[in-house]
Amino acid sequence: MPMLSEEAGFVFRSRMGDCAERPHVHITGNDGTAKAWFRPVVLERSRGYADPQIGRILRIVQEHEGEWLLEWEKRCGGD
Repeated sequence: MPMLSEEAGFVFRSRMGDCAERPHVHITGNDGTAKAWFRPVVLERSRGYADPQIGRILRIVQEHEGEWLLEWEKRCGGD
């Protein structure tokens, strides 16, 4: 799973086999896991994170959405 970024103890990754799904990012670290969609940035699921951590994750995803979407489109093709 290619790593996109590591920030605030969270690791943000994309999966090569996820191209059939809506663009998204997987998050691990700080004792939890999550998945967030792009366009718009929304939480798809989360395990082990408290609300403040989820808020932080979503802010980070929003900050990087443009660059991570470009990476997604390079790998999976644009829509």
